[in-house]
Amino acid sequence: MLTSIVETLKVIHSSKSILKEAEKLDTIIKKYNQLKNKTNIIEDHNYQVINELMNKIKVKLKVEKQNKSNVIKEKKEILVKKLEELIKNEKNIGKAFAELKIIQERWAELSKKTFPEQKDIDKKFTKRIEDFYYNINIYKAIQEHDLKRNQQLKQIILNKLEKLVLKPPSKELISEIKRIREEWESLGPVKKDLQDDFWSKYRNLLDKLYSNFERFKIAQKDEQIINLNNKKSIVDYIRQINTSNLKDSKEWKSTSKKVIKKQEEWNSIGFVPKESKIELWTSYRSACDTFFDAKKVFFDQQKEAFKFNKHLKTGLCKKAEKLLQNDNLNELTKEFVQMQSEWKKIGSVQQRDEQYLWHRFQNACNTFFEKKKEYKKRIDSEKDTINYEKEDIIKSLKNTSIESEKQLLEHLSNWWKTNRIHTVKSEQLEDTFQKIL
Repeated sequence: MLTSIVETLKVIHSSKSILKEAEKLDTIIKKYNQLKNKTNIIEDHNYQVINELMNKIKVKLKVEKQNKSNVIKEKKEILVKKLEELIKNEKNIGKAFAELKIIQERWAELSKKTFPEQKDIDKKFTKRIEDFYYNINIYKAIQEHDLKRNQQLKQIILNKLEKLVLKPPSKELISEIKRIREEWESLGPVKKDLQDDFWSKYRNLLDKLYSNFERFKIAQKDEQIINLNNKKSIVDYIRQINTSNLKDSKEWKSTSKKVIKKQEEWNSIGFVPKESKIELWTSYRSACDTFFDAKKVFFDQQKEAFKFNKHLKTGLCKKAEKLLQNDNLNELTKEFVQMQSEWKKIGSVQQRDEQYLWHRFQNACNTFFEKKKEYKKRIDSEKDTINYEKEDIIKSLKNTSIESEKQLLEHLSNWWKTNRIHTVKSEQLEDTFQKIL
């Protein structure tokens, strides 16, 4: 893998323009950082080679950027000269404005590629724009009106800038300054005797704003270091979660809430230093992915276990409901007790199924034991009835004078009819009956 990175870096280094290879360079750096975070590659000889190539590429990239900046400056100088020639020589109003439009479009295209700070060349260009509008012989009848109008509009802009100086610096403020500058440069000139005064005020206000912004960037850098440390602590917190200690869904859900809270905290933290941004995000994403991947594995396994347990519990429900159709209650008691024991050994199912299956199984068991209870109650009642019958026969035998074999057989026949069920008491009554007999 490192060998592939080395080859790609060599190709980028040997290319004529590093800037054109910027996307490929970012991709390979990201790939290298990911590999470096996952494995110990310091001992690999390609590690040193990669660092050397990256340093060479940085140097070459810096030189290329500087060269590009110089080229842009040269092109701007050419546009300023063209504008100066246009002011001196061009009297055709239509042609002059057409040329001016081309120059302004080219200037705007070049300005997009540089930091929006007013440099000497920018000042010179802006001044020449004002000279153009002042010197060109256009619309003489309304020129005085335009000058007054421009003066009013530029004063409004100066007032805006004075208010912005009092505001705390921010990225939004820089955007506002850029918009105001575009608005200023789109306006024509003011009266000749006011031009220097207006320009001086404008330039001084911009200098104050940019100075404030520089201080803001320094303060922002300190804040970004704090943000970096706070985000690192969140990554460490998530990394240190030992998912092997999370044994059930309750623990997983509780820990997931904590991780999500940390993610919300991450999102609420501001920017970090640019050079740490990619590496930090990669570490954070990796830590979160590791946790939630483990969570997915746990719940997938739990889902399969729930499915299997549901199958077992459904089978017990069906078996219990089927056994209710059997009238041999004494033999079934052992089976129902065994099924209740099996139910306890089976693990959980999904909550929506747990209550339904438990109610179904419990209802079958309760029905059986209630049926058995009623049966026992009926048998006990029948036993009592038979014992009462036996006692009546014994009393009758005691109190009756037996004068014939027929009478005796009648008592015996009645007694035999009571021998349907045997109890402890019935055996005692049997002894009494035999003695009297």
